[in-house]
Amino acid sequence: MVKPTSNNTRNNKGGKEMKSKGLLVAIAILAIAVVVYFAFFTGKGEEESDVIKIGFIGPLTGPAASYGINARNGALIAVEQINAAGGVLDGKKLQLIVEDDKGDTTEATNVFNKLVEQDKVVAIVGPVTTGPTTVVARLAGEERIPIVSPTATGDDITKVSDFVARVCFYDSYQAPVMAVFAVEKLGYTRAAILYDNSNDYSIGLANAFALRFTELGGTIVAKEAFTEGDQDFNAQLTNIAAANPEVVYVPAYYSDDAQILLQARQLGMTAVFMGGDGWDSDELVKAAGSAAEGSYFTTHYSSSDESEQVLEFLKTYKQKYNTEPNFAGPLGYDAAFLIANAIDEAGSTDPVKINKAILETEGLVGVTGEFSFDENRNPLKEVIISTVKDGKFVLVDKVRP
Repeated sequence: MVKPTSNNTRNNKGGKEMKSKGLLVAIAILAIAVVVYFAFFTGKGEEESDVIKIGFIGPLTGPAASYGINARNGALIAVEQINAAGGVLDGKKLQLIVEDDKGDTTEATNVFNKLVEQDKVVAIVGPVTTGPTTVVARLAGEERIPIVSPTATGDDITKVSDFVARVCFYDSYQAPVMAVFAVEKLGYTRAAILYDNSNDYSIGLANAFALRFTELGGTIVAKEAFTEGDQDFNAQLTNIAAANPEVVYVPAYYSDDAQILLQARQLGMTAVFMGGDGWDSDELVKAAGSAAEGSYFTTHYSSSDESEQVLEFLKTYKQKYNTEPNFAGPLGYDAAFLIANAIDEAGSTDPVKINKAILETEGLVGVTGEFSFDENRNPLKEVIISTVKDGKFVLVDKVRP
């Protein structure tokens, strides 16, 4: 038997090396083919990677549609301005994908799942109202997708998961401001409350107002409730009138507020009516007319505020939509602006990194004020008190609790 020479050994090694190189080339060609296939046939090429998708969830139909539409409009303005200024992450453009939850928790769940699973958004503006936001907050924690609600004020929303923040204040932040105003500024000591017992937002505000009002030495002389969809409030208002309050606190949405004001005046009630940010819609004045005159409510922004940010936003909003926004418009803007800023601060489209950047935000100036957050991801900001005068909302005071 002839033993292999060193040359034979080298030749065998050379053959193996050639086969290995050939295999590597084949793998490389296959990899390139796969990339080309997905670029052409799935639409996930380099061009689409230059677009970062964020979602929007809010009621575009239903009784709270005014808030949802305004918040969406504000968010769209923010996205357009950010893109026009060069986008985020050195030139990537934002795309806002809008979904209507109709103010319903089931719809909110469905559209959240669609935005996350199908659209692959990295963050979400919304939901807008408290009920849907509470449900989506849990899902956001499970999926690790940050959501920033522009307008959901329920106290416990941000405690549901660490992936929830908001740019609005919460119920037990705004309602005490109205109670202090009623007692210390207007000198009232007798109050009644009329609230929606089927709505978490209304319940939260009613309880917070009553607590602070009584702490200040006032008395709640009557507390009446109604249910979503009610149209006739005469029975509740008659009971309230019999208790002779100086002020009636109605923490409800504008559609109910308008009907309550009309029916109260028709009954001859002269008490001052007050409410929360749910009053802040032009639809209230259109429906209630003179019955709304002299009422007060807490809100996040006033169109009569002369700050540079408010004036510029109002100008842009009016040019684009041919109307003035309610409070949800600037809050929608601020929510989208906050997310965009967080993407840049994170230097990434990773939702977990974006969420961390949101929570670490300090001193960001938006339309509705300067943003920093407490330990529960609630903004620390001023509360606006507005009144209805000559059919318009007029700024009365700015209060930092």
